[in-house]
Amino acid sequence: MLSPVRTMKTGDVSSALCLSRTANWNQTPEDWHRVMRLYPEGCRCIEDGGMVVATATLIPFGEQLAWIGMVLTHPEYRRRGLARLLVEDAIADAECLGIQTIKLDATSEGLPLYESLGFEVEQAVERWGREQVIVHEESVPQSSHNTSIPENLLAQDVEAFGAVRSDLLESLRLSGRSSIMADGYVLSREGTAAEYLGPCVASSENAARELIGGHLKTSMGSWYWDLLPANAGAVRCAEDSGFRRLRSLSRMRRGREIATRDDMVYAIAGFEFG
Repeated sequence: MLSPVRTMKTGDVSSALCLSRTANWNQTPEDWHRVMRLYPEGCRCIEDGGMVVATATLIPFGEQLAWIGMVLTHPEYRRRGLARLLVEDAIADAECLGIQTIKLDATSEGLPLYESLGFEVEQAVERWGREQVIVHEESVPQSSHNTSIPENLLAQDVEAFGAVRSDLLESLRLSGRSSIMADGYVLSREGTAAEYLGPCVASSENAARELIGGHLKTSMGSWYWDLLPANAGAVRCAEDSGFRRLRSLSRMRRGREIATRDDMVYAIAGFEFG
């Protein structure tokens, strides 16, 4: 019997991971634990007989913005309104927190649901991929788990993203790899299908190319890279790095518009984070 919407627990991660793998998503157990650490009350689910069959997460970024992600339903439980219940729950939570703007990255399948709940399309967001290649470690920019992103780059990130997300960036940095320069940064982390490049925020295309080019040389595996095609420089960087477009989603907003600098965003943090 289906449970009411409830907060996820650490013990739910294994069945939540099965959901994301069934959907061919790239999340790892650490990705699920990360969203639970960032805002435990925002990780919600519906279960059946102890098995999680639907999920959605909400991550507030300060008081300005919240992001909905991990909207997943087991194939056998679709078309029962579970995703609607969970997204409505996330919206209500954000409103209780006084957050006026909610965003998410929607697949074409989810678009009608989100439109019916008051979300509108802002722009496209794309996943690009590159198969495994043979690389050599050389000319790699500063890369260290122990080097925090400096305050000036965190301020630049706020300008680019539109809200403070320093806790998310620190979590991603500690669990993956980082390349940091005076003009920007790039992070990456492991995934179930491919390594994930992002986020990357830089003040110029040349800086982004140096950061990303050096960072990609640290691994010979397959890569995913999610970007905003509105940033033509990001598209050029991906093409020149041997990536190809795999799929397109819609970035959607509910509430007031937030100022961003998409021209500085060369890779997003992920569809679940923005």
